[in-house]
Amino acid sequence: MRRLLILVVLVAVLVGFVLLNNALADWHYVLPSEPNSLLYVATFDAFNEDWAQYAGRLSSQVVDGALRLNVGEPVAGPYSVASPHFGDFDVRVKATAIEGPENNGFGIVFREQDPNNFYTFLISSDGYYRVVRSLNGEEKELSTWIETPHVNRGIGAENSLRVVGRGDSFQFYVNDQLLSLCIPDDPNARSTWNFVNGTCVDGSMQDTLIDTNFPTGRLGVVATTIQGSVAGVVVDFDNVLVFGPEEAS
Repeated sequence: MRRLLILVVLVAVLVGFVLLNNALADWHYVLPSEPNSLLYVATFDAFNEDWAQYAGRLSSQVVDGALRLNVGEPVAGPYSVASPHFGDFDVRVKATAIEGPENNGFGIVFREQDPNNFYTFLISSDGYYRVVRSLNGEEKELSTWIETPHVNRGIGAENSLRVVGRGDSFQFYVNDQLLSLCIPDDPNARSTWNFVNGTCVDGSMQDTLIDTNFPTGRLGVVATTIQGSVAGVVVDFDNVLVFGPEEAS
């Protein structure tokens, strides 16, 4: 009887260890955020171990003091994220497309959980922007491509990108200009933009995106080719700054 009791206790302890290990596998330390405080800096001149780097046709490498993403395949989007996890954040980065077609896509990854779950804010060298969510590997345009005069156009032009996340609300900037998003009236509908008359179809233009799927996650950068365009997009990212966002007014 005593041996049976000891065996039961050992099994219970083992089960407890397994459950604790599974819980810790999904736990991440989230950097605390105070308004206007500097939380994180990456200039890619040194101390680059935080960032995912890899070689190949889709690559992420630090080159000449910048993080360079190379898209060597059509319809692909390599990205790199830093190690820290953030809740509320105000992330800013300088981005310059240095090779490839102007109908590209590049920008900021935020609230990244894993390669199948994250948000992206993209601009293109021909003057457009959009916001996308990947949920369990399924991509959804939260706001489709919209043209704006605020993007500095052309290969070689530098653009300042910024995303502010407070809880489940997000705002997007390019070159210090707040961008409006085409949000469908039906949350299950597709974001649709009428390029002829410049209107959001079956939706409204909003300065703030509300989405509750990912409360915390990693921050990073991404570059993509667009369907129908050729490979060869190369983008340099530099001077990543993450602040605690100001309190919403």
